[in-house]
Amino acid sequence: MTDQQTIDVPKDGTKEARLVEALTGKGQTLKQLSNLLTWQPHTVRAAMTRLRKRGYVIDRIEKTEKSPARFKLRGEKA
Repeated sequence: MTDQQTIDVPKDGTKEARLVEALTGKGQTLKQLSNLLTWQPHTVRAAMTRLRKRGYVIDRIEKTEKSPARFKLRGEKA
């Protein structure tokens, strides 16, 4: 998340709020996020784009030989 912007936080109990929670900490893979939210992968990517437009900074942690790419929020939880 950015230090200079005010973040428009999703309403509690929404799937976007669940997405923010899932992206906190070590992060999740696209497949894990898709399963958690019961969304198609392209819908998860679109929701992450909307979060970025709201001011969240989402890092993509590159895949390794043993694990797929993960996505996580930068900084503190809103």
